[in-house]
Amino acid sequence: MNYPVYTGMKTKGPAIVGYLGFVAVAIALPVFLVAGWTLEGYLVGAVLFTANRLGAILTDRLARGKMQVTAVGITGMGFISRAWITFGLLFAYAEFVSRPAGLAGAISFLVYFTIDITARSLAQAAGGGPRRNQEAA
Repeated sequence: MNYPVYTGMKTKGPAIVGYLGFVAVAIALPVFLVAGWTLEGYLVGAVLFTANRLGAILTDRLARGKMQVTAVGITGMGFISRAWITFGLLFAYAEFVSRPAGLAGAISFLVYFTIDITARSLAQAAGGGPRRNQEAA
């Protein structure tokens, strides 16, 4: 019996859509500077967003070549784990390093993450979902 194999995300649209979260990070810097908000908070949010996005890419690569049901489990657990780790780090930062920077980092991270996940989800929906292995289809 042949099972469908996950071969990675299939997206449609301009390539920039996959990087809109990073566009938000770039736009946020002047906003932080003009508003007089803590630059430390900006850096915390930007670094955690970048690490989170890297984790998503690595998880997707790990899931490739696996049966689709296994790939869903891998990517789902990766998504949940990244959320717990990220907000655990934000909580620890706010508690033990700097509360204002931790709060600014959490808010900015949520903005970047929301823009990123929305843009990439729309691009994936436009692309028709995951690619299927031609032999298994």
